[in-house]
Amino acid sequence: MHRMPRLVAAALVLAFAGATAAADDVAPAPAAPTGAGSFDDEIAHLVGVSGGLTADAAAARAAKVAPSVRRAVADTAGAAAQTRAIALNRIPRADITAKYTRLSGIDSPVIPGFGSFPVILNNYGFDATVGVPLSDYFLRIPQAIDASRAGERAQAIAEQAAAVSAAQDARIAYYEWTRARLQVVVAQRLVAQVTGTVKQVAALVESQRASRADLLRLQAQEAQAQLVLVQAQQGAAIREDQLRILIGAKDEEVLTIGEDVRSSVEHPSIAATDALVQEALGHRLEARSIAAAQEALQLSEKAAKADRLPRASLFASANYDNPNSRIFPSEDKFNLTWAVGAQVTWSPNTYLGVQPTLDGTEAKIRGLDADRDRLADGVRAEIEATRRQVEIAASAIEQGALTLAAAEEGYRVRKELLAAERVTGVELVDAETELTRARIGVIDAGIDLRIALTRLAHARGLDVK
Repeated sequence: MHRMPRLVAAALVLAFAGATAAADDVAPAPAAPTGAGSFDDEIAHLVGVSGGLTADAAAARAAKVAPSVRRAVADTAGAAAQTRAIALNRIPRADITAKYTRLSGIDSPVIPGFGSFPVILNNYGFDATVGVPLSDYFLRIPQAIDASRAGERAQAIAEQAAAVSAAQDARIAYYEWTRARLQVVVAQRLVAQVTGTVKQVAALVESQRASRADLLRLQAQEAQAQLVLVQAQQGAAIREDQLRILIGAKDEEVLTIGEDVRSSVEHPSIAATDALVQEALGHRLEARSIAAAQEALQLSEKAAKADRLPRASLFASANYDNPNSRIFPSEDKFNLTWAVGAQVTWSPNTYLGVQPTLDGTEAKIRGLDADRDRLADGVRAEIEATRRQVEIAASAIEQGALTLAAAEEGYRVRKELLAAERVTGVELVDAETELTRARIGVIDAGIDLRIALTRLAHARGLDVK
């Protein structure tokens, strides 16, 4: 979004320079434009504000409030809860039942030699059972817990990755917002310069020392300058809204630029791409997440293989019933009985269902292998692109410094010539315009370098704590 206002502003400056050159041939302007230090003063008051927002502060705030981070935190908590739920399987299963049953009346049976038995219509029961999954303690539960913990680690890495990504977006948004704010300053100065020249030429037209065509041309340039200013202001407003959303800033919070983007940025020499790729794969959270996910799948595979084996378990039960079915003849009172035992179960259906589960797990593992290769390719492309962006921005800073030095010298010479009445005020306006372009070009290149270095650090995984 920032490219269009810059291009429009540059086109306006060139057009303005051509128009003022035409007016210069008519007659000298009565007054000189604003001093050279005014632009530096405006920028100095705008950047490096004490207590203002910095890129690091914006990144830290975004990492805390980003919805993607909050979602990842919730997913991590869910993974931890799942691990605790699986760990509870180590506790023997206990069931307690209390029941009452009302039976319909029947004729009392009579057994020769014993007589009749009482018919008990009200039945009460209190039962307790305990089951111990003996084989699961060794073959299934440990692997299931380990797999769940690996999944929990993978989710924790995803949470950290979400925070890093949010911080990265906030840093770039901060620099783009800073750029947009500076573009507003440039557009305001262009409007002031064009407006001042229009007034000067209008005075010359009144004294018949300039043509009305030149005045109309400058008035058209003034309208274009006003449009560029509106575009710059709207662009800055959009960039600020984007930054506020990312860092969770309220409407009443005033955002100021706490980082002095005029300062030089030092960057170390960049190693070869292959070395950077290896470094990145060792730091990038995506690589760690893939490794943790594969570990979780491998442990789940071990737990699934255990389902092919029989299950051995112990059980115990106690019954305090009225009447108790184990008491003969039935008595209308509570009696306590108990039972303990062991059992081994095996299901051919479960055995046959294990292989499709294993095949599905193996397919997921192969998919993660492909994801790792894709990540390596993506990291290589990202590093190659960002290192070129760094080189371009660094070159732009060097060329901008030379352009700025030439513009400053040109402005100084024209200012001295104006004092000697050897040039017109319009020529000084042209010189100041070129000087303004050179200054904002240096600042713009510095911001480009900061953004490129931010992206390169993220590509290398250096922003991982």
